[in-house]
Amino acid sequence: MTDHQTPLASEPRPRTEVWAAIRADYLAGDSAAVVAERHGLSERSVHRRAAAEGWRRMDLPPLGPPPVWSRPIPKEALIANHPELGDIDAAHAQETFELLFDPDPRKLRRFAFNKAAEQAAMNAPQQALVWLRLTHVLDRCGDRISRDEEVFQPVDHLRAAFLRRLEEDYPDSDPSPQGDQPG
Repeated sequence: MTDHQTPLASEPRPRTEVWAAIRADYLAGDSAAVVAERHGLSERSVHRRAAAEGWRRMDLPPLGPPPVWSRPIPKEALIANHPELGDIDAAHAQETFELLFDPDPRKLRRFAFNKAAEQAAMNAPQQALVWLRLTHVLDRCGDRISRDEEVFQPVDHLRAAFLRRLEEDYPDSDPSPQGDQPG
């Protein structure tokens, strides 16, 4: 293997002491490309290992603690400390309830766009992209979704009422395994 080739899949992986040398070079400020070439690896392998183990080069500013607003805080604690957030929570619940029982394409598009903005602000680009895609699909549908048509069947209304009742009975549980993401 020459200096400019990446290792083949059949070649053995670098041993622990080799990774220790790679880590030391990277942390000293050498770029992933330089370290990869020096040790006969692909740049991607160095990037993956650095990300997985949290390596941070000396020439980059240190990462500080995450901002307070990005750390999870129980809703009850927030409302207890800031009672005005109770009004926001109630408004959100009302908005969700209206979307469920009286869907309006414009309100749904706005809701999806707001969720995309919220996820982007919380540094969750993948979730933001999902909500933006939903916004785009809803834009393409436009006003073809008529409010005059019966969007939901009676069973859908019964299901929604049951889910709302479950939420009232068990306010601390999250019914969806994915959190607050569209399907």
